[in-house]
Amino acid sequence: MNSSPQTQQLSRERIAEAALHLADQMGIENVSMRKLAAELGVTAMALYRYYGSINDIQIAALALAFTEVDTRPIPGERWDDTIRRTTASIREMYLNHIAAHLYSVERSGASPGMEEHTQRVYKLHEDQGIPAPILRKAWRIIDAYMGGFILGETEDMQIQSELPHEKPTDTWRETAAGAYSEETFHDGIEIIIAGIRGLAAPDPCEWRTPASGCDMIAGE
Repeated sequence: MNSSPQTQQLSRERIAEAALHLADQMGIENVSMRKLAAELGVTAMALYRYYGSINDIQIAALALAFTEVDTRPIPGERWDDTIRRTTASIREMYLNHIAAHLYSVERSGASPGMEEHTQRVYKLHEDQGIPAPILRKAWRIIDAYMGGFILGETEDMQIQSELPHEKPTDTWRETAAGAYSEETFHDGIEIIIAGIRGLAAPDPCEWRTPASGCDMIAGE
């Protein structure tokens, strides 16, 4: 049987793009092979030529979203500024896709959807000269913090959108209401950076992105 023109136009990239687009509309947990096939104008069986399951497609959509994260090497950039930049960009990506619920997809640093992104960021810091034992500890802490904060922030935003907009009057309520905010996020990153300095002491932590080879954007 000959493939239809629509099937011939399919690719893994096109399927992942369509899945992310649908996820932004209905949440990635609601993207099914049937709905995705309808979006692409093909049969569900056509998708199985490229992916083994809907979970594989969800992971591909997550990986695609992570290509939006700023992981460029910037000549002379300090390691702590790299951490601030990349973590802020990760948070921004999740907020840009807040309706997609991407955090519900397997998202550990070692998962397929995160592997390429993790390698890009890890290489940034390797090239900066962060000692391997410090880098391993730092990345594990950052990964755990990011996962927990983003999950909490996105859930909190959804809850707050359903509640009356009243300014808290009690100090403890005001404190609790600010638990997931841009300020709190950056405060947490600063605490982690300070902790990394403590772990590395007495190393002066003068790690920077080298000038050579920095004209190439990661992932190209």
